[in-house]
Amino acid sequence: RVISSLGLKLKPFRDFTLDYTMGIDNLTQNGQTYIPPYAYNASPGFWGGGLSLDPTLNGYASTGNNQQFLINHEINGTLNKKIGKDLVSTTQVGYSLQYEKGTYSVLQGRGMAPLVQTVQGASTVLPGIDNRFEYSIWGGYVQQNFKFRNKLFLTGAVRMDGSSVFGEDQRNQLYLKLSGSYVLSDEGFWAKAGLDKWWDFMKIRAAYGESGNLTGIGAYSRFNTYNASPLVGRTALNSPGQLANENVKPETQREFEIGTDMSFLQGRITLTFNWYNKRVEDLLISRFINPSQGYTSLLGNVGSLSNKGIEVALGLNPVRTKNFSWNVDLIYNRNRNRVEDIPQGLIQFNNPAGSVSLLRGYPVGVFYGFFFAKDANGNEIKNTSGIPQQERGTQISPTEYTTQRDPNTGLPTGTPLRRVIGDPNPDWTGTLVNTLTWKRLNFRLQFDAVQGVDIWNADFRTRQGVGNGREFAQLEHEGKLPRGYISGIYAIEEWRMDDGSFVKLREMALSYSFGRLNKAISDLTLTFAGRNLISWDNYKGFDPETNAGGGSTLVRGVDFGNVPIPRTFAFTINAKF
Repeated sequence: RVISSLGLKLKPFRDFTLDYTMGIDNLTQNGQTYIPPYAYNASPGFWGGGLSLDPTLNGYASTGNNQQFLINHEINGTLNKKIGKDLVSTTQVGYSLQYEKGTYSVLQGRGMAPLVQTVQGASTVLPGIDNRFEYSIWGGYVQQNFKFRNKLFLTGAVRMDGSSVFGEDQRNQLYLKLSGSYVLSDEGFWAKAGLDKWWDFMKIRAAYGESGNLTGIGAYSRFNTYNASPLVGRTALNSPGQLANENVKPETQREFEIGTDMSFLQGRITLTFNWYNKRVEDLLISRFINPSQGYTSLLGNVGSLSNKGIEVALGLNPVRTKNFSWNVDLIYNRNRNRVEDIPQGLIQFNNPAGSVSLLRGYPVGVFYGFFFAKDANGNEIKNTSGIPQQERGTQISPTEYTTQRDPNTGLPTGTPLRRVIGDPNPDWTGTLVNTLTWKRLNFRLQFDAVQGVDIWNADFRTRQGVGNGREFAQLEHEGKLPRGYISGIYAIEEWRMDDGSFVKLREMALSYSFGRLNKAISDLTLTFAGRNLISWDNYKGFDPETNAGGGSTLVRGVDFGNVPIPRTFAFTINAKF
C-alpha cells in the first residue's frame, strides 16, 4: 500500500492564499489457499462446504486479488481582510474531487493431484468472483467568517456536494452551515466581578450543519444489474431480488449543537461540554415489497432516525512544578439514537452471523429474535427433560404479543414469538488518560471503557453447539446437562446474547528525550509502548470490542469469526536532524 500526497501553497496577491493538495492511496492485496488431498478431506471452498468423499474433489486451491486506487484533489482559496478597527473578515472558497476504482477477483478449484497447488490444475474449477467498481465524489463551497474583537465569531457556509452513485437528477445536493461563539470572559464585567481570579476563560457556542451520505449505496446500486452465469454452453442473465431506483438520493443529516469551553485556576482545570441533536432523513434502505412485482425488495429513501447525546471532556493538572507535571484527562460520551419512522414498523437485515433490525421507536441495529419462555417469577420454563423452552403465543405486532400455555403441561404453545433481545448501542463510553512528566522522562497510561452494550456472539453458539465446548456440549456428554439440551435451545436466538461491556488498559507508554546530542541531531527520543494490554470484561468470546460488520453503521456488535484486537508492543526511535 502506498499513501502519498503533494501540497502547493501560493500567495498571488496580498491577503489571499491559494492551497492545492493531491493525495493518492494505492492498495494491492494477493492471497492464496492450498489444502492438499487426503483420503477423506473437508473440502471448504469459498462458499463453505462439507465433508467430501469424492476423490475427484479431494484437495482445494484458491487465489484472490484485491486492488483499489484512490486519488483526491482539493483546492481552497482564502481571503483575509480587516474591516475597520475591530472587525476581521475571512472568505473561503473551495472545490474537491475524489475518484476511486477497485477490482476484486477470486478463483478456486477442487480435486488436486499430488504436488499441484494452482487452480488451473484442479479437476473441478468452481464459479469465481469478479467484482469491479468506479465512482467519483465532488463538492464546492463558499464560507464567510467574521471575527469581532477576538471574542465574537460568526461563520456561515453553503456547500454543493455530488456523487456518481446517485441518479443525475438527485446526485447534487445543497447543504448549509451556521455557527457562532462568544467569549464571555473577555467582557469588562468579568474582571469587575472578580471572576478572572479563578475563572480564566469561558466561551459559549452554537452550530447548525447539514451533510449527506455520498457513499450510502454501491457504485451501481441504482441500476437493475443482471448476473451472468453459464447455461448449456450459453450465457444466462439472472435478475437480482432487489429492485433498483434510479431516483434514489443521498440521506440528509441535520445537526444542532450547543456547548461551552471553560478554564479555571490558570489552566489547572479545563472543561468542555457539548450537547447535540441530530436527525437523519431519507434513509437509504432496501425494504420488502410484494413479490408479485417480480422482486422481493426495493432500494429507496424511506424512514428517519435521530441521535441525541452529550460529550464531556475534563482536564486536570493536579501537580505542576519546575521538573514534574501530572495531567489527567477524562472523556465521557453518551448517545441515544432512535428510529423515528420506518416502513411497516420493522425492517430486518440478515447476515451470515445473525440479523439486525430497524424497529420504530428503538435504537438502530437492535437484535430482534426468538427468546426464552419464563414464568411469572422470571424463571425459565423447562420441559420434563429440563430443557428451556422457546416462548410462543400470538404475535400482534413487532413489539406486541400474547403468550400461550398448554393447559395440561404448562409449556408454551402457538407461534414462536420475537422481540428485542439485545442492543449493540452502549449506554456510555469513556476514556481516562494519565500523563506524568519528570524532566525528560514521560509516562502515559490510558484506559477506555464501554458500558451497557450487547454482543451477538455467534461464535459462542457455534463452539457450544457443534464443537466440543466445555460449557454446554461437553457437559451434555458428561451427563451434567440433559440429553438434547443443545438442540433444544439452538434455535432460541436470545442464547447468542452476551455482555459486551469492558474496561481496557488501552495503552502504556514510556519515553525519554535526550534532547540535542550534537550539531547534526537536534533531538533523540526513545519510546516503549504497549497497546490493548488488559481487558476487564465478562465476555464469553475472545474480545468484546468486535464487529463482523466492519465499519457498517447498521451491523454492529456481531462476533462471527472475528480476529480479536491484538496486544502489541512497539519500540520507537525518533530522531530530528
